[in-house]
Amino acid sequence: MDATTAVAARRLLLLPLRAQPPAPRGAAPATANPWCRSVPRRRRVRAAPARASLDRAAVANGGTGYSQASYYTSLGLFVLSVPGLWSLIKRSVKSKIVQKTFVKDEGQSMAPNQVAGEILSFFTRNNFTVSDRGEVITFEGTMIPNRGQAALLTFCTCISLGSVGLVLSIAVPEGGNNWFWLMTLSPLAGAYYWTKASRKEEIKVKMILSDDGNVSEILVQGDDVQVEQMRKDLKFSEKGMVYVKGIFET
Repeated sequence: MDATTAVAARRLLLLPLRAQPPAPRGAAPATANPWCRSVPRRRRVRAAPARASLDRAAVANGGTGYSQASYYTSLGLFVLSVPGLWSLIKRSVKSKIVQKTFVKDEGQSMAPNQVAGEILSFFTRNNFTVSDRGEVITFEGTMIPNRGQAALLTFCTCISLGSVGLVLSIAVPEGGNNWFWLMTLSPLAGAYYWTKASRKEEIKVKMILSDDGNVSEILVQGDDVQVEQMRKDLKFSEKGMVYVKGIFET
């Protein structure tokens, strides 16, 4: 090697190395092997707190979005209340016997003949007859079905069976909407009432006289509907009670 070649080689070694320009953002980094390509990194997406909490609840409860304990507790309470529907239907054809004591308003005298006439007139208008006369007067009559009562009972039964169908459609989803066909059984409740509501009723009335010969108290025993109707028609007041008129009463 001559002197000129040696000097040129020395200068080449002393030249500063140039830094490689930075790669643009998003571009794949350069590699020694041109056949190898780097795979871009996937960005991690964090779930929103509300969605994450719902997902954790769903996993913890076997894939459902609600608490199994609260669901079955509500279902159990509903099943326990279903027999109340049958109890309502049975009680609709039976009498509720009550005993009440009535008095007139203060300052109003009650002559025995006048009170007895008013009571007899009331029960006669309602197709009752006197079956026993004495210290206690017994009125006997036949209760007949009421269309309004039958319609109300059918409506209540329809709503209750609809609720049963809704619960069963959730608890046993295999049945689908077919559970709501239970509502078609509601007319049976009205038919049951219409065939069983006719019954014999007895109303017993006893008048208690005061020292001045007027009626001080009237004891009545019988069906609560008839007793209450008698109180309203004859404008009696229950002893120890203060009657407040409703907003639709005149």
